Amino acid sequence: MKVLAVLSALAVSASAFAPQSNAIRSTALNGVDDIAGKSIELGNQVWDPLNLADFGSEKTLKWFRASEVKHCRVAMLATCGWAHTCNGWGKIEYPEGPLGSNPWEAMEKTPAMGWVQIFVAAGIVEVLTETVLGTHYLNTEDGHVNPLMFTDVPDKMKDKELKNGRLAMIGIFSFFLGSLVPGSVPLYPSEWVL
Repeated sequence: MKVLAVLSALAVSASAFAPQSNAIRSTALNGVDDIAGKSIELGNQVWDPLNLADFGSEKTLKWFRASEVKHCRVAMLATCGWAHTCNGWGKIEYPEGPLGSNPWEAMEKTPAMGWVQIFVAAGIVEVLTETVLGTHYLNTEDGHVNPLMFTDVPDKMKDKELKNGRLAMIGIFSFFLGSLVPGSVPLYPSEWVL
């Protein structure tokens, strides 16, 4: 599990430093220009280091955006959960004893039914967002997932969610690597107590 986390983090981070091509892009890029995600940090362009906008149709692009939003939300929850666990706030008690404040040990001590509950809950959320909750992301203009059915979410709020989610993805991978490779992340481990 730890090795897989490290390899995933290294693979994802390596692509961030790949040079961008200036080649003419396909018509799928026109869709990228119309969706939220442009940022001043990137020269008012959408962040697409792997040129995924060229891979497939507009439907594919919306699916990629929906996947990114979902992963951003999971990463934000995971980052908060990691900090929460490391701080020792709200240890979960099981008959075998508390899970503790080390996230890796807590994952190893989680009983099988705990994992079943986690995956069933995630599956229910996924099925609901794919079927009945709100407008399906393929039927929206930008592929943004909106299971709480907020009306007229401005692009600025979508941009904030994407940026915070991307930062959370970097954050949770930093926590993974910092705990597995001592000294690889500055200031980690540090005292979490506020």
